[in-house]
Amino acid sequence: MIIEQLMPALSPTMTEGTLVAWRVKKGDVIKAGTVIAEIQTDKAVADWDAADGGTVVEILIEAGSLAKVNMVAAILSTKKDDDIPAAIAKAKATNAKLAGSAVMAAPVSALVSAPAAAAQPAVPSAPALVSTPNAAAPRAEKPGRGVRISPVAAKIAAAFAIDVRLVIGTGPDGRIVKADIEAAAKSGSAKLGASASAKAEKPKLKVLRPDASQAQTTVALSPMRQIIGKRLLESKTQIPHFYVTETIEASALMMIREQLNLLDGLKVTVNDLIVRATALALRVHPKLSATFHGDRVVQHDSSDISVAVAIPDGLITPIVAKAHTKSVRQIGDEVRSLAKKAVEGKLQPSEFQGGSFTISNLGMFGIEAFAAIINPPQVAILAVAGIKDVPVVKNGQVVAGKTMQVTLSADHRAVDGADAAAFLKTLRELLEAPATLLG
Repeated sequence: MIIEQLMPALSPTMTEGTLVAWRVKKGDVIKAGTVIAEIQTDKAVADWDAADGGTVVEILIEAGSLAKVNMVAAILSTKKDDDIPAAIAKAKATNAKLAGSAVMAAPVSALVSAPAAAAQPAVPSAPALVSTPNAAAPRAEKPGRGVRISPVAAKIAAAFAIDVRLVIGTGPDGRIVKADIEAAAKSGSAKLGASASAKAEKPKLKVLRPDASQAQTTVALSPMRQIIGKRLLESKTQIPHFYVTETIEASALMMIREQLNLLDGLKVTVNDLIVRATALALRVHPKLSATFHGDRVVQHDSSDISVAVAIPDGLITPIVAKAHTKSVRQIGDEVRSLAKKAVEGKLQPSEFQGGSFTISNLGMFGIEAFAAIINPPQVAILAVAGIKDVPVVKNGQVVAGKTMQVTLSADHRAVDGADAAAFLKTLRELLEAPATLLG
């Protein structure tokens, strides 16, 4: 029997993904449940488990290629008399139909152009267009001009400040894979600025005159960055956003954080306290802890807080589930664990799928205020700015104080202005009396 292995949808919003690496090869005999490949979704890199067993008789989507959900990635056979050529032809026809007008590109890789001394800057050429998923991949560029690297390896390289131009790839056609970056990180030989050649290539700071020339750098958009752009464009153009801003007096918040951090083994951040306060406020205002589904709004019975985390490829929102039931310490430990896994590309789908409300905190950059774009199908997102030292009025006197601005972006199809204002009022009251968060 012929069994087609279809490109799976590993997240609710996934319509296409990059097949990062195959764990099997043609001729392998596998069992149901075997991890056959790694797939870069619109959220993270995940393992793909085979639903059925059999012999791998053909691989139709090569490692590094971008493919649409339900394309035939590989074919298994369970009988010697299976008509394999006919199955391959049928699968190619299916893939061509799904591809439609969007021709599949050759393997998607991060192209990093190094500064060049030549008069003309080196610009990577566009990916070669191919008619079938089996077309050969372009060979790797020479060091210093372009680097072929898997999405997972690129994330780890960025996290460990690895200069990918100094890493020798052991993957197909010289592609840099996860193991190459891990080896380089362990040896320390490819740290940015670690070698004389790397230092020589790094441009020195100087005052640029109007006629000074600069090397041009072209970086291909990763699949995650493409999906982020698509989703946020849809959100901003299709969801009627409105914004409500509140200023919070944060002196007590900072004081209780400092006191908590005096306790042995306890590390608490302002963000941990904000997540806790938000979770409690959502229990009072369930219209904000909701998702919009066209003809209905689902108000969730749990404060499942999505926390925006920056990663090398873009942004991901791991979830603190049932945050209203957890202590500040539990929330802090969970957020740090999830953030670490996000940077390493190790989040499981259950750790970032869903969520009833999102928090985006840029306070560490010291900005005064910003507004965030709603993460659909959620109906609201909270943007948290930095804490500022400012004069405040207390008991009729101007004294030194600390303030923090938060801005709520809400979907007007599900939330009214009064709902948003009431939620922010409750949130302000909780954060200005932070002892209430320790229960």
